[in-house]
Amino acid sequence: MAANPTPTNDMVLLARCHDLIKGCEALEVEIGLKQNTAAAMQAAWDAARAAQTEVGRVKTERAQRRKNLRDRDREGEVVIGRCRLRLTAVFGTGFNTQWGAAGFTDRSTMVPEVFAKRLSLLSSLARYFELKPEHESMDMGATAMICEATFEALSAARSAVNFNKSALRTAVLAKNAALKKLRKRMRSLIRELWILLPADDARWLRFGLKLPARLPMPEPVERVTLEATGQGKVFVQWPPAPHATRYRVQMRSMGTAEFTTATTVAEPEAWLQDLPLDEFTEVRVIAANKNGEATPSPTATVMVR
Repeated sequence: MAANPTPTNDMVLLARCHDLIKGCEALEVEIGLKQNTAAAMQAAWDAARAAQTEVGRVKTERAQRRKNLRDRDREGEVVIGRCRLRLTAVFGTGFNTQWGAAGFTDRSTMVPEVFAKRLSLLSSLARYFELKPEHESMDMGATAMICEATFEALSAARSAVNFNKSALRTAVLAKNAALKKLRKRMRSLIRELWILLPADDARWLRFGLKLPARLPMPEPVERVTLEATGQGKVFVQWPPAPHATRYRVQMRSMGTAEFTTATTVAEPEAWLQDLPLDEFTEVRVIAANKNGEATPSPTATVMVR
């Protein structure tokens, strides 16, 4: 399947599989497809699309819920500030045991900077004003009812965000599973086509695929980008080379005569690890497929940290 590798990009995969479905609809009876029919491909494609759509929906919901949490938190800060002004008239400006009894901690009368402490303080102020209604002030917006309502709204907003985190994780896992199944179905179809079609049969093109017999030599990698990430590691990236199905990543230390192959990968990126620290390392990439190898890419250099 070197001529028709499985796409790693999700959107490219969906587009490629859409072409495969059209090819199956037109030719499955003619060429005798049995396992990977248009219906089977369509079901896998629909499941992947639905799972991807669900991830988008949950992400949109996440943005909305995060905004709501920020809004409720700002309202909570305002309420705490009003209660603080009210209690200053009763307790004085300096921290004392009365401030502590009202729920202020860390020997401070200021609005807490930490979210969890603001949430806790709202609950404490609601209980305090219930026990000390003479210290409430409706005009100043400092009452047990206001504190309790603000606490409940803020707590509900936080719970909604946490629930969304769980829902997003579930949706992403479902999407990954559906895309994995679609990739497996695509590879299975291409294997079946290998059995049913000659390598030079023009009907490969009806599936949006390349003719295996005409796989050209790969073109060279145009450039290589290096990023030293610390602890002797370097992240290597390069633009995909036309017709390449694999890449040999080669390296050498400055002053060394020969390049050595560090790894061979199918994707246009790789990690190099355990490199000598505080030394320059040169890297190049060689694109390849079953017909051979392209000339090496231009060399890139990085100081390893």
